[in-house]
Amino acid sequence: MRLIGIACLVLITLMTSQCRKAEPELAPKIAELIGTWQLIESDSAYTVTLTFALDTDNPPHDITSFKASGKSSVNAYNVNLFAAIDGMMLADQFGSTKIAGSPDAMQFEQQYFKNLKAAARFELPTTTQLRVYHGGDLPRVLVYKKLN
Repeated sequence: MRLIGIACLVLITLMTSQCRKAEPELAPKIAELIGTWQLIESDSAYTVTLTFALDTDNPPHDITSFKASGKSSVNAYNVNLFAAIDGMMLADQFGSTKIAGSPDAMQFEQQYFKNLKAAARFELPTTTQLRVYHGGDLPRVLVYKKLN
């Protein structure tokens, strides 16, 4: 009887060790977002970056969550970005450091932050170019090139 109990325990252990959570698969279009991007269009005289990192606390389903961060004209920032395969993109929980800079740099940065917070959709025309369309008074597009 004891041998049967040990055999059952070994069998259960083997079965449960085989039941691992499957890693969620990212759609290729979504996976291309991961990395660091540099703003190249929207009147930028400053080096502005945006880095997408997969939010591992929230595995992708229909919508993929990213912990995004970057450096604007003066301050570093972070934001949760949510992207879907259909090109939808939303921003949430925006934060930044509070370092002062020149009036021009601060004005540029406030407009950039406002635009990024109003993200509505994205396109990847190539693997090295990202367009983030945003709403607001004057809907526009932020264009980035991929650095890595």
